[in-house]
Amino acid sequence: MTQIEGVHELEIANTKVFIIEGSKNLLVDTGSGPTHDEVLAFMEKSGLKFDNDALRRLMKQGAYQTIIDFLTQQNIKLDTIICTHCHGDHTGNVKKLKDTLKVTVAMHPDDVPYVEGTKEVPPPAFIPPEILKHTKVEPCKVDVLLQDGEFITPDVQVIHVEGHTKGSICLLYKNQALIVGDCLVGKNERNPMMGPNELNPPIEMFSMDHGQALKSLQRLLKYDFSAILTCHGTSIRENGKEKLEKLLKETATA
Repeated sequence: MTQIEGVHELEIANTKVFIIEGSKNLLVDTGSGPTHDEVLAFMEKSGLKFDNDALRRLMKQGAYQTIIDFLTQQNIKLDTIICTHCHGDHTGNVKKLKDTLKVTVAMHPDDVPYVEGTKEVPPPAFIPPEILKHTKVEPCKVDVLLQDGEFITPDVQVIHVEGHTKGSICLLYKNQALIVGDCLVGKNERNPMMGPNELNPPIEMFSMDHGQALKSLQRLLKYDFSAILTCHGTSIRENGKEKLEKLLKETATA
């Protein structure tokens, strides 16, 4: 797969993180923490496929060590961790990475209470309490509040896309690539029901306000980009804006 210069895409078990090199080096999202055996079993019963031992090991280990190893191998010194939103598979290692790397954490203010632990993330109704108890994420102080339209660096702009969570953001890189968090989902070979098509709307059962999430996607069409880099499923490298326009037309008439 063609890589975008300055952007590293790391697939770690059930999600992805991105590292942007530039005037500041940014880690976008932190992946899941270690997955408890009961959670792994529940995920498989729900339709997720973990069809090899290496993938199972990654799930049990969590994303932390893979991120640390990559940064070490590439000799990248991070400046900031950006969280696209508050869900645990994106913030699962934020506290540990912040403490280890001595960096700041930044995100949209609407999701800060969930990451700092003053509010609970509303869980999907289908997940039972005995599973939820294993999915808690260690609270982490957020240092920088990101606002819609601001530039984190000259190359990276914040776009607030409310709906999947209150503070969900996308990051526009050089008017070329859009890192979308969970605002959009790519084709998911491991779990087709989560991403059956090349580009999919956010997953309804994991969204705080799915209707708003769909409306907010229209905002992205004001910007120029070709690639759509998704945290779940295969990223799109070409004609991303045109494919998003097509998706929004289809969802509007559905």
